[in-house]
Amino acid sequence: MHRFRPMLVITLLFAALFGLFNPSVSAEAPKPLKVFVDTNQIPFEVDPLIINGTTLVQFRPLFQAMGMEVKWEEASRTVTGTKADLMISLRIEDPQAVVNGRQVPLSEPARIVNGSTMVPLRFIGEATGALVNWDAVNGEITLITPALLQSLGMSREEMQKKIDEYAAKQGHPPSASSGDGTVPAPPAAEPKPEAPAAPAAPAAPQTPPPGPSKPVDLAALQGMYYGFRDDFGGYECGGACWDIYTFLPDQRVLVGVPPQGGPETIDCTRDGCTTYTIADGKLTLATGDSYEIGVTSDGYLEIQDVALLPVAAVADGLKLEGTYKHIGYQGLVGIHAFSSSWTEYLTFKSDGTFESTDLSLSSLDVHVSTTNAAGSKSDTGTYQISGNTLILTYQDGSVLRRLFFDHDFDDNQSLKDIQIGSRRFYIPDEQ
Repeated sequence: MHRFRPMLVITLLFAALFGLFNPSVSAEAPKPLKVFVDTNQIPFEVDPLIINGTTLVQFRPLFQAMGMEVKWEEASRTVTGTKADLMISLRIEDPQAVVNGRQVPLSEPARIVNGSTMVPLRFIGEATGALVNWDAVNGEITLITPALLQSLGMSREEMQKKIDEYAAKQGHPPSASSGDGTVPAPPAAEPKPEAPAAPAAPAAPQTPPPGPSKPVDLAALQGMYYGFRDDFGGYECGGACWDIYTFLPDQRVLVGVPPQGGPETIDCTRDGCTTYTIADGKLTLATGDSYEIGVTSDGYLEIQDVALLPVAAVADGLKLEGTYKHIGYQGLVGIHAFSSSWTEYLTFKSDGTFESTDLSLSSLDVHVSTTNAAGSKSDTGTYQISGNTLILTYQDGSVLRRLFFDHDFDDNQSLKDIQIGSRRFYIPDEQ
């Protein structure tokens, strides 16, 4: 049987493998919209619809093409797709979907058309980690999966760059492939829905103090260092990335957040430390990875143009008091129709108890059962801080051990701005 191939992926495959870029532009009359997952066209019994600039497609063929198990609940009129650690639920005519227990706004809700359940294509694609591209010239929408990117040896950013180059050569603007949540509508289409309101911006991390008493010595690095960089678009770290490096004896280093808590918990056999060398402005790991390294004019460690501060040990028996807030986002909230934001809260009391609200266990990088990881917890429990490790014990017996340190520089452990795992929580000024 003849199988169609999307022009975008064909062109990008050749570009990735051979460094070529020679897209063809079709001059034929418009054809019915085609949808592809990587190089395979999805067969729909009902043609895709464009409503207010958003493409809706039959849910079952789409979910199955994305490798998801499909479930339809007649009583609640809800369709659910699941795979590995991902669960997506959409209820008919509900303007919000539920992704791993978190509500996410939709540009258009799922609906039933001529007896078929139709769901927003781009939302499903991006929720599964795929890049979604609208090829206006060829009338194709292509979902590029992480599996294809891995097989090509390309990062998400590299593929997005080639998509933009392809769009420019095809004669339509790169924004068509930039993840704006909608497909360009035909001239007669109704106005696009309003984008969701932008969330309150999280408080900016504090400016580091003027400099350490003694400049860092690259030949004698010891301990944990951390630094902040922006994640524009929120696709890597939810808006803010915290780069963490822990330098250990015998020229070993752990890159990233320790899985079991603070630096004192690191077990190199378990956690994946590697040896390193520093020469000619490069930090080179035994794995082959390398990073630019140096010292700032203020005397701070700098890796990949990110100034890093040393993590300070916290006092034994430390207790917290107050409600801490974390804000994250994905997509350009307030600009793009497909975007989402979330707010999580942790309330600590000095008696050693805590309460979490809308806190996703996976957001703290914890490895728990699939049932627990799939949703958000709103629960209570006890906590203790030992070294730079925060231990949360929930009523159901779940235990989280996460990296903990204080971000405040000016006050001596004022504890209004703290790090838990890979995320920053703070007490808002209005409290």
